[in-house]
Amino acid sequence: MNKDLVKLFPSINNSILTHTPIIMLPIPPSAKPVGCGIYLKTQKARYLISAGHLLNIQDWKGLIVPSGGTKVLNLNGVLATTFQKGNQSDDVDFSLFKFSPRMNKHFDDQQWKFITPEQIITSHILNDEGYYFISGYPVSGVKKISGKAEFKPQPVKFITETVDQKVYDKFGFNKDNFILVKYKRKAAPFDSNLPQITKELSGISGSGLWYVPDFNDKDDNGIPKYYLVGIMTENHKDKGFLVAIKIDFITELMIQLFQDLSFEHTRFDITKKLKEIIIDHDL
Repeated sequence: MNKDLVKLFPSINNSILTHTPIIMLPIPPSAKPVGCGIYLKTQKARYLISAGHLLNIQDWKGLIVPSGGTKVLNLNGVLATTFQKGNQSDDVDFSLFKFSPRMNKHFDDQQWKFITPEQIITSHILNDEGYYFISGYPVSGVKKISGKAEFKPQPVKFITETVDQKVYDKFGFNKDNFILVKYKRKAAPFDSNLPQITKELSGISGSGLWYVPDFNDKDDNGIPKYYLVGIMTENHKDKGFLVAIKIDFITELMIQLFQDLSFEHTRFDITKKLKEIIIDHDL
C-alpha cells in the first residue's frame, strides 16, 4: 500500500464521520445506540439514509438522532422502508427518511455536515484495485461512563477492497444491486493511526460505503474527495465480507416517491421493489 496514500486515510475517515449520525433508542436518562445513518441535504429537503432493519415501521417512531452538541431529535417526517420489522429477512435492506420542514432549524450544520447530491455516485462500477472506506459507530464500541447518564461512542474506520466475482456468484449477490467488500478485523480507532483488533461490529449497519476516484482531487481542506456509493447492511464475517446495497435504490426512491429531482434516473430500475416499500409518517 502506498505510504503517501495511507497518510490521507485518517482525514478521509474522520470527515466521513461528520455525515454519519448514531441512531439511538432513548432509555432515560441516557440512550442506547442501535446503528448508524447518513445525513443528506438537497435543495428540496433533508434526509436520513439508513438500513431498513434499523429504520423499520415497527420501531422508527421510538428512535432519536443527534442534531448538534448534546441535543437529540425525535424523528418527524416521512419514512420509506423495505422492512416492517427489524428481524425480518430481506437482502434489499434500505430506508429513506425525509425530515419535516419544521425540523430544519434544529440541526447544527457546523457539527453535522449533510452531504449533497454531488457527493453521491450512482451506477458505480467497482474498482478492483481501489480502496473503499467505512466509518461508523459499532454498538460494541460504546463505553458507558460510570456514575453518569452518558455513553461515549468509539468510532471505527475501515479501509477495504472489493471481493472476487466468485464470491458474488457463490452467495447469490448481484453486482447490479450490491457491493461486497472484504471483512477486516483491524480497524483504526478515532484520533489514532494505530490499528487494533475490533470487537464484533454490531451496529455498523446504516453507515455508508465511500469511494475515492482520485486521491489527487482534493477539497479546500486538502482531503481527497470521497463519494457515497452504498449503504452497509450485513456483516458476513464468517464468509469474509461485508455487504452494502447500492445507493441507486435511494436516489431512485427520492425521484419516484418524493419527486426530488436532485438526481437523474439511471439504468437502475426499482419499479418492482416499489411495491414492497412501506410508507409511514409522523408530521
